[in-house]
Amino acid sequence: MQTAQQLSDRAGELAGVQLFSGLDGPRLAAIAGLCKPLTMREGDYVIREGEQADSFYILVDGTVAVHKILRLPQFKPLEGEQRVLVRLSGASKPVLGETALVGEAQRRSSVVCTAECRLYRVDAAQMRALIEGDPQTGSQIYSHLSSMLYQRLEQANMDVVKLSAALVFALEE
Repeated sequence: MQTAQQLSDRAGELAGVQLFSGLDGPRLAAIAGLCKPLTMREGDYVIREGEQADSFYILVDGTVAVHKILRLPQFKPLEGEQRVLVRLSGASKPVLGETALVGEAQRRSSVVCTAECRLYRVDAAQMRALIEGDPQTGSQIYSHLSSMLYQRLEQANMDVVKLSAALVFALEE
């Protein structure tokens, strides 16, 4: 059972999370009630590529690396194909695996702790139920989720352009 002080402290931390930006105290408290605190060690997997996405995580303290297996689907993976895409710090309270809010899809990358981490695990089905019961909260959360996904899509597009240019230059030599 969570104490009122624990929920209040957790709600205070959630106020700094982009996904929950602008939500008032009672709404943050409701979300805080869904958060399961976790402590993970360096080397622990928060998310594994290929698994079902039934929850998302909020990194509160520590650092993680987001990894992706670089291969085409029709080919068997080779050793050493996993590459770090980005490193994230708890200082910015990033949300990990947020696409679980859209539906139970497969994870598209892995997230590994690069130091001891403190996180909150949020069950996506419980969050969707909370959102359905409070359309104003849902509207704000999905608006922020759309912005987050758009930012990531823009970054991915920039990366594709860079990789395409590098390939063209390499082939011209």
